[in-house]
Amino acid sequence: MGHSKTAMHLDDFTIGQRFTTATCEITPDNLRVYASQFDPQPIHLDPRMAEAGMFGRIIASGWQVLSMSMKLMVESKPLGATPLVGVEVDGIRFRKPVVPGDVLTVEAVIVECRASDSKPDRGYLRLDLETKRADGDVVLTQSWTLLVPRRP
Repeated sequence: MGHSKTAMHLDDFTIGQRFTTATCEITPDNLRVYASQFDPQPIHLDPRMAEAGMFGRIIASGWQVLSMSMKLMVESKPLGATPLVGVEVDGIRFRKPVVPGDVLTVEAVIVECRASDSKPDRGYLRLDLETKRADGDVVLTQSWTLLVPRRP
């Protein structure tokens, strides 16, 4: 699934289709830059305070992990040249902390594929996503509903 340079349509997909993205590393620098701009909490920025906290070290913001997961999904082009147009995100769960040096990948499976009841030119794909470390530990789960065109 994906990687096509042509647009894909709802009819091109089936329930159970799976794919895996490339990888992306959480580095000390990208963690610090992201946290400084979007989640400036000591647990992400201050090594001494983070060490005294419940995780014992600096951890990445969950929002950074979500953003990196989105980047990995976009770059993998699961819909080919068709953009990922989200209409809903459900069930976001931060399962384990992410730390500098963790290399992440996203695995996704299509769990629903349905035509729109009101607009025959489009439909919806629902995907369950797991963001994992290189060792296979799941750090984030979420479900996306994407708006996808139907074949003309």
